[in-house]
Order: sequence, then structure tokens, then C-alpha cells
Amino acid sequence: MTKQPYCVSARTPVSQIMRAMVDLDISAVMVIGDDGTLIGLVSEGDLVRRQDSVHQKKLDHWLAQLAEGEALNLEFLHSLQLGERAAASVMSSPVITVDESAPLARIADLLLKHAIKRVPVTREGRLVGVVSRRDILRALLAQEGQDHPARSEAL
Repeated sequence: MTKQPYCVSARTPVSQIMRAMVDLDISAVMVIGDDGTLIGLVSEGDLVRRQDSVHQKKLDHWLAQLAEGEALNLEFLHSLQLGERAAASVMSSPVITVDESAPLARIADLLLKHAIKRVPVTREGRLVGVVSRRDILRALLAQEGQDHPARSEAL
């Protein structure tokens, strides 16, 4: 488990989230409510999906209606960019979570069943960490090394 994952508020600008992902080499951030509870997460996938064709078609339609055949102000169009939006507008919510006592097999099953890459870990409803697919691979590799001590020396 990755302890103390990077957290943001629902009001955090998406541009700040993207910068943190790049600078910290992470693929998701946890979104925490004002009361300290986990309310969502923003992943790289959430950011990429927001630019999908269905979303873009809806946006184009409404912009055409607004413009009434005239060109829209370039500054206005830039104000609609994803980077100026808040975490709440792009986050996945509700979030699938596991209690810290969940066995590794249950976590792996959740990741597969829901086609997700990570699952937040909670203790009494509060975020304590995140288990990613990479964390599971590390755990399996560590078990492999314990089962085969000679092999781990060769690594």
C-alpha cells in the first residue's frame, strides 16, 4: 500500500492536479471533502476522458447555440479549458474503497471486476492509503522472493 497518497480538495484546479501528477510521477490524486472524508479521485483516465468525442460534441453544440453563427471571443474559449476547472468537475465518485484489513486477493478481485487501477484504503471511513496494481505486483514479487530465497539473491 502507498501510505499518505497525494490529496486535493474538490476546489483544486485541474491544472494544479495535472502539474502534481507530472512532478510527482503519480497517476491519480485523492479528493478529500471539507470534513476530511474521501469524496472522489482524479486519475489520468478521468482527465483524458473529459476530452472524449461525446463531451466535445455537446460542448460544440452549445457553443454554436451561444454564438448564433458568430465567432466566439478567443479569451472566452480559453476560459473553458479543462485546466481551469476544479477537481469536483472531473473526479470519479463515488469511489470503490477497501478497509485496511482487506486481504490482497479481495483487492485484486476488485481491481479486475471494476477494471480500475487503484483502490483507496480506509480505516473507519478515513483514507489511510491506496493499493495500486503495481503495489500488488510488488507484494507478489516479495512473496516470490520469500518462497525462493536463492532466486531473490540472483535478482
